[in-house]
Amino acid sequence: MARIEASIRIQAPIERVWDILVDWEGQPRWMVDVRRVSVLSPHRTGPDVLLRCQMGVRRPLSVTDDMITTEWYEHSTVGVRHLGKLIRGYGAFDLEPTPTGTRFVWWEEVDPPLGPLGDLVTETIVAPVVTRMFHASLRRLKALCEAG
Repeated sequence: MARIEASIRIQAPIERVWDILVDWEGQPRWMVDVRRVSVLSPHRTGPDVLLRCQMGVRRPLSVTDDMITTEWYEHSTVGVRHLGKLIRGYGAFDLEPTPTGTRFVWWEEVDPPLGPLGDLVTETIVAPVVTRMFHASLRRLKALCEAG
């Protein structure tokens, strides 16, 4: 299982960062690889929110990432479990108040397909690319949160 993590300090109140974070359909505004997010469950907050995330540039290069929220601590943490065949594992957004705003941490622990070969490809090729995308996304989130 590979772990990917990125963090950033945002000069905005934790409530603002949280509101932008859980605006599911608005996530493509700051996530560089996300094209669309849909809520498939009848509820939008708390545990067991079912989400479908369309990622990638376009078909056939797009991937659907179905996930369900597993943790929900208002203004602190939202955790998910990825349910797909290609993208499996766990991840979370963790928020922490700071004297000047919010510290935001995004981590994912992915369980790639294909056993040891998938682990090797993920560690050497996928993880560095995804880490760069996380950092680019967090810079966009920071700009979005600080603009308001």
